[in-house]
Amino acid sequence: MNCVFCSLPSSRHIAENDHFVAVRDIHPVSPGHSLIVARRHITDFFALTEEEMLSLRELCMKVKELLDNEYQPEGYNLGMNCGRAAGQSIFHFHLHFIPRYGGDRKGIRGLREYIREIL
Repeated sequence: MNCVFCSLPSSRHIAENDHFVAVRDIHPVSPGHSLIVARRHITDFFALTEEEMLSLRELCMKVKELLDNEYQPEGYNLGMNCGRAAGQSIFHFHLHFIPRYGGDRKGIRGLREYIREIL
């Protein structure tokens, strides 16, 4: 299997728990843009177990605290694409954790425009 998320080096981890790792996105939408990636190779959110869902929430709160302390954002977008029709391009569960700041591109519409620009 040739999955970019299955081979993330631990040196890239900014936070982790038993089920997930958090890393900085290599194409950030904003300062601090991070990904929370499942350790287990599963396709999307709907494949998570109940235990993994609780673990995901736990790591989300930890990442928020880290980003709040480092960047002091004014808000967050949390996003995931589930399935090719929804725009998923890497079929290994990951959650985009995007800090938002006054004056930056607002919300998911701004994110869609940005993604179109970089692709």
